[in-house]
Amino acid sequence: MVFAMVGAGARLRGAAGSWMIGPHELASVIGKLELLARAGSDDRARLGSELELLDLQSQELLRLRLVDRRRLSCEVSIFSPLGARLLAARPGEVVSPRCVGRGYRLLVVAVLSQ
Repeated sequence: MVFAMVGAGARLRGAAGSWMIGPHELASVIGKLELLARAGSDDRARLGSELELLDLQSQELLRLRLVDRRRLSCEVSIFSPLGARLLAARPGEVVSPRCVGRGYRLLVVAVLSQ
């Protein structure tokens, strides 16, 4: 199993890094946080969840943890383009992060609890 960003393309590392989302994406994150609060315990990705992702371009398996503020390379902030897209995702969904590049896709393989 490969942990986040090890061997991942520069585009994905950039999306998980310090880029901030705009007002539309921020509104989406707030809406997703409210949805997760109402949904209770289900298989959606939430703060603290560890996600197993398959990079559909390189076929590399990645593991990331969703956090409010990124501290480690294996973490992604929900306020980054990638984290905003992964928040509330379910296994089987394909996520295409903005600012990473056209056609870049990640399959959510599993959402693991904290």
